[in-house]
Amino acid sequence: MPPTARALRVCCCLAALASCGLPRDSDHTLDRIRGGELRVGVTEHAPWVTVRDDRMDGIEPRLIEELARGLGARTVWRRGAEAQLLEALHRRELDIVAGGLTADSPWKGQVALTRPYFTDTTTGRTRVLAVSPGENAFLVHVERFLAPRERRGGETPDVGER
Repeated sequence: MPPTARALRVCCCLAALASCGLPRDSDHTLDRIRGGELRVGVTEHAPWVTVRDDRMDGIEPRLIEELARGLGARTVWRRGAEAQLLEALHRRELDIVAGGLTADSPWKGQVALTRPYFTDTTTGRTRVLAVSPGENAFLVHVERFLAPRERRGGETPDVGER
């Protein structure tokens, strides 16, 4: 085998070894949530998030409860204003934030936004969830969870729609 081909093969092997265990969470969020608790920030924004008798409801809380069940985690809800919750997410006091966020959020440089789970076919706006930056394994897990649930539709989908 020529030296160039051998060097290329060695480089490929080294690259493959270096990528083992990726994606990773800098704070091990996914590992902490599994079998533990998922800290969720929510701001009321119907139909995405509604609060009834101090109980979270709507499209996003239902998605998040399903996500938590899949991780064997219980959800711990924290209500607040969008800016307050996204600041807490940035400080890693929360794991995920919901409240009808859109992909063009001004926070997109400070938090990680998921892939869109809903696209409004009339306006083209997409709805996303937010997670802490640098928690790549958790982000990938959430996006894999959302992928088969992605929907398109009118401006306000039915609350029961998933």
